[in-house]
Amino acid sequence: MIPVNTIIPPPLPSEYRKPVSYGKKIFMMGLMCCVLMFGVLAIWLMSYSRETSNKEVAVSIVNQWGKSVYIQGPTAKENLDSAESVRPQKFDCKAEVETKSLHRSIYEAEVFTANVNMSGTFDRDSLRALGDTVVLELGVITKQIVKLNPLKICEQEILWHKSDYYLFAKVKLDELPETIEFSTYFEVRGSEALFIKQIGENSTVTINGEASNPSYNGYSLPIERSLRGSRFSAKWEDSVPDGVIYTDELGFVGTNFLVGVDRYQMVERSMKYSFIIIILTFISVLFVEIMRKQPIPLLNYFLIGAALIIFYSLLLSFVELIPFGFSYLIASAMTVVLITGYMWKILQSRKLGLSIGSVLSLMYLFCYIMLSISTYALLFGSVLLFFSLAAMMYASLKIKNS
Repeated sequence: MIPVNTIIPPPLPSEYRKPVSYGKKIFMMGLMCCVLMFGVLAIWLMSYSRETSNKEVAVSIVNQWGKSVYIQGPTAKENLDSAESVRPQKFDCKAEVETKSLHRSIYEAEVFTANVNMSGTFDRDSLRALGDTVVLELGVITKQIVKLNPLKICEQEILWHKSDYYLFAKVKLDELPETIEFSTYFEVRGSEALFIKQIGENSTVTINGEASNPSYNGYSLPIERSLRGSRFSAKWEDSVPDGVIYTDELGFVGTNFLVGVDRYQMVERSMKYSFIIIILTFISVLFVEIMRKQPIPLLNYFLIGAALIIFYSLLLSFVELIPFGFSYLIASAMTVVLITGYMWKILQSRKLGLSIGSVLSLMYLFCYIMLSISTYALLFGSVLLFFSLAAMMYASLKIKNS
């Protein structure tokens, strides 16, 4: 007989009364990770579609603003149809570049404007061989010019005339000195790249300005270059020998304005670490389960994994509106708070919930560092996995001794 005043505790749920097969549970967790990766694939496809739309809009913006800018000249000719030309003895070109983003709805394109100052000298006797009047021709797509000053020849100002692909001006050689000095200024706008041809017998080309990711390219690399923050500067000097026939891009030097890793590419790169984050989170929760001897149903694991997948959807959504760093911070904070509170309720322990949240926060932090240092991402990731394995090995010893 059981005494009347004896309190009989309620029966434990079935999952607490049956012995837990951790081998089977780990196998099921592995299957869940594979299933969850289909969610990552779906978000990747969504990101790819949005990136494609962004590129299409960017191409539309660039076509209206202007594509890559190529500048050549000036050279002297007898007339516009003449194949023979005389290049300057000295050629100096300085371009000040400012890049900016143009937006259309949530999409954007990187473009630039460049203030170009060009000067140099011609030898009058070389020009006399062409006649008493010569035509100076400066190669540039004229629809990309937004501001144009007259050509200055020995303090005389001569108005430029425009064709589709060059500027030209007629110059009378009478009463001009032995060394004919010229200078001009114009402002062009474009995107992707700015290249200037080293047309003089002695040429100096300088390009500087504001750009996040400049890359130098062309006939030769700059003899001087610097990059401080977003401020860059590059200088080329060259002497072009007589008899060189210019074809294609021969003699052009300049700068490509790389966008770098854009926002959609950053999201897609972050997805590469999704499987590792899911696995490490599951293992952390499993260790807590074993040490607490408090089984956690597989449904709870699946919901935690789903929260980790939703992180990438949040990241993709935010990154279209605000910079990637802030988007990553907000999405990761939302995910960590959700999983921390969920584990707190499951384990009925604030300390363990915060511990899981701290581990997840560190994983997101390390993932962001790997995204920021793409060159050393493999090294950093390998070291991170090594220390993660070491921590799990020592944690397993604690489980054995408990």
